[in-house]
Amino acid sequence: MSVHLRMVGLEIVDLSCVKAALRRRLDLMREGVHDRKVIVIVNGKGGVGKTSLSAALAAALAKTGLRVLLIEIDEQGNHCEDLGITGTELSDGGQAQAAAILEGKPLTPTGEARPNLFVIPGGSALQDVVEELYCQRRSAAASDDPEDQLAWMGMYAAAIDAVRSLYDVIVLDVAPGSEPLQLQALVAGDMTLVPTRSDPSSRKGLRTVARRFAQAARLNPLLRLLGVVVFATTATATRVQKKIRSQLTEDLNGAAPVMEQTIRHVEAAAVACRTYGQVPQELAANPALDPALSRSMKALAGDYRSLTLEVLQAKAELDQADANRKGRA
Repeated sequence: MSVHLRMVGLEIVDLSCVKAALRRRLDLMREGVHDRKVIVIVNGKGGVGKTSLSAALAAALAKTGLRVLLIEIDEQGNHCEDLGITGTELSDGGQAQAAAILEGKPLTPTGEARPNLFVIPGGSALQDVVEELYCQRRSAAASDDPEDQLAWMGMYAAAIDAVRSLYDVIVLDVAPGSEPLQLQALVAGDMTLVPTRSDPSSRKGLRTVARRFAQAARLNPLLRLLGVVVFATTATATRVQKKIRSQLTEDLNGAAPVMEQTIRHVEAAAVACRTYGQVPQELAANPALDPALSRSMKALAGDYRSLTLEVLQAKAELDQADANRKGRA
């Protein structure tokens, strides 16, 4: 993938290796040997809890003994703050990720942020990746070959598939406003988890993801919606939560479940997590916290633990459905 082509005055990555990787991927899907490992966490709108969910879920999965790779496909690079690795050798501003996509180098973690939790941070270096993807999309639109028209969406899939055997779970946290990056992640993913708030703008972002999901499914027919996670609710507003779930279920037209476990909003807890560089499950054990904040943090940590179990259960159900389908084939 390191070969470049010159087109319209620009050099773009040669996608021949990507096309070959996508063909192999589809063959494995047809043979029923493509295990579900990649969870894409995505929404069309920012500020809905996506990055917090990605870091907390990845840390929780790693805590169970699973070998987890967390990839932040976002120029903001907020995971470094969430995991307390800003300014360390693990924080590279997205350079390792960009090198894998643009130069064909192996998709290599910068290090282990927690036991069993390996990270590939985002950051400003992804600006070059986004520019490349826009060029690839324009080039594909000018092609008469249907394979060319779709292959540009598989650059991340090819890079991730090359290392997926090394991990039990791969979590992709995707930038909210970037259609090319979201399509890349959805083509690379096996399951999608969508965090959202209850306001109309967030629900509109959810519908945006649904459209991109359908587009990505042309290259990734096994992609499934794992569920929708409702953020920023109060623990006591049961009737409000029920109404929110009902509205979201209607928005989704039955295409995905709305997770039973919601994630409460505690502003002080969110600020503390970024300040300390720890996810709620870790910070809840900190004896130095103010008692009121400690209680809120423990409640928030409980939300994430329950949600992690629900995610694992939903994944197990998809795995079983895959096994049943393979048995009937």
